[in-house]
Amino acid sequence: MLKKRLILFLLVLFSRSSPGMTQQNLEDSLNKVIAEYKDEAEVSRAYNALAYEYSRKDPVKTRYYLSAAITIAKKINNRKRLSNAYSQLLYFEYDAGRPDSAEYYLNLVKDLVKGAPESEKDALTSNYNAVAAMFYKKTGSYQKAIPFFENAIRLFKKMGDKESTAGQMLNLGNTYTVLGNYQKATEQHLRSLKLFEEVGSDRGISFCYQSLSSSFAHLKQYNQALVYAKKSIQLKTALKDRRGIGTAESGLGDIYFGLGDLDKALEHFTMSSAIAREMKNKPEEQESYLNMAKVYAAKKELTKAVDYFNRSKALAKELHDSSSLASIDAELIALQRNTKETGLAEDKLKTTLQLFEERGDLNRRASGLKNMADFYAANKQFDKALEYTNKYYLATDSIRNNELQLQVKKMEEEYNSVKKEKEIELLKKDKELQQQKLFRQRALFGAVAALLVISLLSIGLLVNRSRLRQRMKELELRNQIAADLHDEVGSSLSSIHMLSQLATVQGSDSKQKDVLEKMSSNAKETMEKMGDIVWMIKPGESEGSSLKQRMERFAYEICSSRNIAATIALNDLEKVKLTIEQRKNLYLIFKEALNNAVKYSGTEKIDIKTSSQNKQLLLQVKDYGNGFDPEIAGNGNGLYNMKNRAKELNGKLDLISGEGIGTSVQLTMPL
Repeated sequence: MLKKRLILFLLVLFSRSSPGMTQQNLEDSLNKVIAEYKDEAEVSRAYNALAYEYSRKDPVKTRYYLSAAITIAKKINNRKRLSNAYSQLLYFEYDAGRPDSAEYYLNLVKDLVKGAPESEKDALTSNYNAVAAMFYKKTGSYQKAIPFFENAIRLFKKMGDKESTAGQMLNLGNTYTVLGNYQKATEQHLRSLKLFEEVGSDRGISFCYQSLSSSFAHLKQYNQALVYAKKSIQLKTALKDRRGIGTAESGLGDIYFGLGDLDKALEHFTMSSAIAREMKNKPEEQESYLNMAKVYAAKKELTKAVDYFNRSKALAKELHDSSSLASIDAELIALQRNTKETGLAEDKLKTTLQLFEERGDLNRRASGLKNMADFYAANKQFDKALEYTNKYYLATDSIRNNELQLQVKKMEEEYNSVKKEKEIELLKKDKELQQQKLFRQRALFGAVAALLVISLLSIGLLVNRSRLRQRMKELELRNQIAADLHDEVGSSLSSIHMLSQLATVQGSDSKQKDVLEKMSSNAKETMEKMGDIVWMIKPGESEGSSLKQRMERFAYEICSSRNIAATIALNDLEKVKLTIEQRKNLYLIFKEALNNAVKYSGTEKIDIKTSSQNKQLLLQVKDYGNGFDPEIAGNGNGLYNMKNRAKELNGKLDLISGEGIGTSVQLTMPL
């Protein structure tokens, strides 16, 4: 099935109801398809669609995109894409004033149907019928166009393509408007409007409003015509449809001409002709000149009227529009009544009238009868003037009789009534939906309230659990402190006690002095251990700063006692926030590593540094002493304790040492 976007160009690119719009998001998506170039059939479709969008504003780009679409479609032998492109070129050539070229592309569209596979035949045939109908309509062969429109409608209905069906109904209705059959025209326009509303096509809806306005204007129901004209131009302005606005301006000119406001009519026709020239649309330019000529004739400005009739005639010749040519000739003859070649003028008027009768063009036939009556009256052939005057009134009565006007009005009212009923039904459904929405909102509110209560209870439970966990940690800490006191301080106090007993039984002063010095050393060590334990459990906000100061003090004291140079760079330690456990284990690992370096390495220099990055803290204690083989040394209590403390920190302890190269103890722990 032909893509809906591409079929929409069949919506009267030649007629007065042919507005279009360029949508930036659509253009962007089409250009993206072209840029990616994944599926050549889709790329060709995108070029066709872009050509249609630019047909409303840029003929040069239109031709470029169509050439690109044809090149790719021929390469992949895609009949549908070729049919799309040839159809648009048909309209492009006709609008540019090249009807012979347009007919050439019509034949190419027809040839694509021949030999097409069954799966594509309906789509290709419907496209051919649609473009053939528009071609014959524009060249003035209205009766010939009607069967093609009807075939296109039937095929689009069969394929389930509502938008294209609506487009062809609109075109058929416009054809009936030209022929003066306003009952059938309105019937098709209202059907088309209904379908466009169903598919949500604002562009199509604006076309229908314009066509309904035209029908009511021809029926001299100008107030009703104005209602639809304003609706149409409002939509076209919102859609930024420049060409469609030109069509709307022409429609407003018709209405004000019928109302007798010639200056306002001329203003709108002039605007319409300017837009037609801007868009390089010769059919609409030709029609605008014809309308301007009629206004000048009504204003008795005959020189200007003849000038614009001749401009319109020149374009009609270029477009091979025989009906318009005949109509213009009749208007010129009627305008120049006092002609010396009366017989030739009379024959020309009769030939023109016969042409309109053969083509079933009721509007132009009525105008032709009026021109005949005026011609005979100007030449003082009053009996014939009366005859054609009576025929003119009979013709206009048949076109615009009261019964017909009532039928058209009834169709419009029935449509509006059905539309209102649907709107009422939609309002009822909206009300039901609102009630359901309100019920859901209330249920949701209840669920949210229940969830809030549950959340509050959960938060309470979590807080309580957190408190219990904290108490457990405090209990564990107390147990740990008790163990530390027992292991560290208890053993030292026991040692001091035994030394004091020994001192009392020693005989010599020198031995007593050694014992007392040992007691003093143990007491000092005990005080340090007590200080460490108190410091570890003391809460405070500046744990990092306190830890840094304690580590620096310990390092300087122990290193200076052995004349060891200490380089201390505890970077970032003040910025990190540590738990009691982290602070404790970090400090004890540091002390153990430093003690070992001072006591056993024989080093003259020790480097101590910390750093933090990527949410990790690094501690390194490095000496430049004797070193040892970790495999031979095995795991003493000190090394074992450090590794266990590193494990408690979820960290990693690395020991790097070798004889003659010193020892490096490195702790990496997460923050």
